[in-house]
Amino acid sequence: GNSMGGATALNFALEYPDRIGKLILMGPGGLGPSMFAPMPMEGIKLLFKLYAEPSYETLKQMLQVFLYDQSLITEELLQGRWEAIQRNPEHLKNFLVSAQKAPLSTWDVSARLGEIKAKTFITWGRDDRFVPLDHGLKLVWGINDARLHVFSKCGHWAQWEHADEFNRLVIDFLRHA
Repeated sequence: GNSMGGATALNFALEYPDRIGKLILMGPGGLGPSMFAPMPMEGIKLLFKLYAEPSYETLKQMLQVFLYDQSLITEELLQGRWEAIQRNPEHLKNFLVSAQKAPLSTWDVSARLGEIKAKTFITWGRDDRFVPLDHGLKLVWGINDARLHVFSKCGHWAQWEHADEFNRLVIDFLRHA
């Protein structure tokens, strides 16, 4: 799981441990406060701004924070994301309503990480401005059988910014761990 999907994967692993073989996390949320970064981070603030008042300019600002390598922000990427937002505006409203009912600050499974028995592979972008890198350390400290790979010159989308290496590492983990 990536980001919020990673938070979902962590919760699933805790609630249904018998249904998890291996766990792969990429910059997941759900780990509470950071020791080093002010929360919410810059990217999360932009995400909420985009969802509350969708605009092409805010989307562009958010992607500029999302990715370390600005050259990856193409007009095609922006247009695809913008079309997805416009196709399903109810998703944005539903996200905001659910975030009010269960604020991100309450999504903290840190105290339960020791319950996760699945072999876990964690990747993080060193320059992630959505979810702080020290959360990756929380995972490695808390999950008994976990390993962490940190990509330099990488934001919140390691699978996009370092696709070849990311895929190689994930395939290796799935085959050999």
